[in-house]
Amino acid sequence: MNKGFTLIETLVALTLLMLAVLFSARVMSYALQQSRQSGLRFRLMETSDYYKHYLSSRPFPALELAEGAHRQDGREFLVSWQVEAVAAGLKRIKLLAAAAHASVRTVFYKSNFIQEVKND
Repeated sequence: MNKGFTLIETLVALTLLMLAVLFSARVMSYALQQSRQSGLRFRLMETSDYYKHYLSSRPFPALELAEGAHRQDGREFLVSWQVEAVAAGLKRIKLLAAAAHASVRTVFYKSNFIQEVKND
């Protein structure tokens, strides 16, 4: 009686092992892609939040808050905003931060009703 594996048993085992490795590689590839996309969305949110706070901190008559379209090209993202006068002393700002396959839109208001404090 011979001990050991036959050629067919060995080929079946190798085929199953190869399928398991290919499946694992595909899952790992998908996980890496999702990780990259998540990082991109996070940086987009940070950029959008930065510009929202920056524009909110500017004085009401600042050039960045003049009515019309504004644009800021960065290395990684394009940031643009549209300023509209809603009422006297109130502006609506539509902010867009965009990358190749993702974008973040934010709408906020800038009011002149709150007195701005100036340090002399």
